[in-house]
Amino acid sequence: MKADDLTFEGLIEQTEGKLDFHGRRVVVHSINAFAQLRRDIFENIGKDTAQRVFTRFGFFSGQADAAAMKRLFKWESTEELLKAGPRLHSIMGVVRTSVEKLEFNGQDGGFKMDVIWRDSGEAEEHLLEIGKSAAPVCWILTGYLSGYMSFCLSRNIYFTEIKCRGKGDRICRAQGKDEKSWGNVLKSIVPYYRAEDIKNKVSTLTKELKKKTRELEKKENTLNLLQKTGDDFFVEVHSGSFRKALELALKVARFDSSVLITGETGSGKEVLAKYIHRNSSRSGGPFVAVNCGALPEMLLESELFGHKAGAFTGAIHDRKGLFEEADGGTIFLDEIGDISAAMQLKLLRVLQEKEITRLGENKVRKINARVLAATNKNLEKAVKSGKFREDLLYRIKIIEIETPPLRERAEDILPLARHFIKKISKKQGIKTLRLDSLCVDYLQGYNWPGNVRELENTMERAVILSADGTIRPEHLPATVTSGKGANVKMKDPLSMTLGRFEAQHIRNVVELCGGNRTKAAKVLGISPATLWRKLKGEGSREK
Repeated sequence: MKADDLTFEGLIEQTEGKLDFHGRRVVVHSINAFAQLRRDIFENIGKDTAQRVFTRFGFFSGQADAAAMKRLFKWESTEELLKAGPRLHSIMGVVRTSVEKLEFNGQDGGFKMDVIWRDSGEAEEHLLEIGKSAAPVCWILTGYLSGYMSFCLSRNIYFTEIKCRGKGDRICRAQGKDEKSWGNVLKSIVPYYRAEDIKNKVSTLTKELKKKTRELEKKENTLNLLQKTGDDFFVEVHSGSFRKALELALKVARFDSSVLITGETGSGKEVLAKYIHRNSSRSGGPFVAVNCGALPEMLLESELFGHKAGAFTGAIHDRKGLFEEADGGTIFLDEIGDISAAMQLKLLRVLQEKEITRLGENKVRKINARVLAATNKNLEKAVKSGKFREDLLYRIKIIEIETPPLRERAEDILPLARHFIKKISKKQGIKTLRLDSLCVDYLQGYNWPGNVRELENTMERAVILSADGTIRPEHLPATVTSGKGANVKMKDPLSMTLGRFEAQHIRNVVELCGGNRTKAAKVLGISPATLWRKLKGEGSREK
């Protein structure tokens, strides 16, 4: 990497409401606003203390950027790494920097750099609100280069400004040297850099960023895999509990072992089974599902194992069973806890011997299908009560994955609701449709006994009933808005100001998230700092 290779687009990732500098958030400030801040600080604490504050601010910023540059890129030479500091200033719109001279010696620690700054934003800020100065005023710029070079070379480097637009010069010029090269002049420079252990702070920050980067890479890899397999449903899953289920599903998908998926009706067991199949070596084969609890015993046996013509009334032709249909793929046995004792024994033999016999014939047929099973019952209790075979349970439960109910995944409700609205709108040919914020408390407060399936049906109903491109509370079922099975404490919106309504809504979401403010901030779509500020503001108004 060379310093000139750095670009704004390559360094900054832009999403709505956020500029990300490889794990560090950056913000854009108006030069007029910063000029006002500079004047306030200058007038309140005096020129010398203000210079110390801004110099230290620049020093820390330079060290942080140097740590990022060393962490992110493999540099062609140390010289290119050093030149990257001034280059970053130009990229960020702070100042146009030209490096006039750069000399450094790794053996004796010697360092000299001369830079020219054109269009210094800092000098402009000073002139805007404070006016012409008798001395140079680009304190943040000099602090930044000092911090950047010191971190890169692991020794103290100090910059000072020789010429400055803030005092009437045509351009700004700064010079940087190592401690030894400055000589006695250093005594007048060093006091402006004295602060707490900045380098250790930067080192700690770097370690935290590396850890955060690894976590982000892990999440990104999972997200990429979800997107590649077409599982847009799972992309909307934010809860830690369901993410753990997904991670476990990914791990077991590449093995052929039997998996038992447990959870309440409608919690996404079959969707998770399909996800395992799509990420397995059998993804090119069929995925065959059967609801074991929906069929009488003889019909279920025929469905699973097939039959010979004449095996029973109505069996006109030979017919393959689902185990044969799933050859080379996966068979999903839903509600396996509902099958009879006789069917349990037959299924156990199939799983042990990997072969089936069609109804009405004696021919044994080998099968090659992976078995995934699901139940909403507690099979351990069923074993103890004699309703389910223990040996069959062990056979189907090599790995168990639990799908948590939606009421325990509050942070998933809104993303999933919006996902279903988008999906259903596309299906119905509706171009634009939004969820009114008044619906949020009702959706978040409802217990969702039917889980994700009920949420999807609710959103489909709302899409159909909405007429002006907006889903409002009146489009939701009465079971959701009546408060039965809900925990909504919203007052009459017509009696509240916008500020009070927002505050009430925020408090409700925090309560629904069990007091977890980080989780509540995610649900609300704001940062934890913004949530804290809004809660604090509401508290001060109430006093």
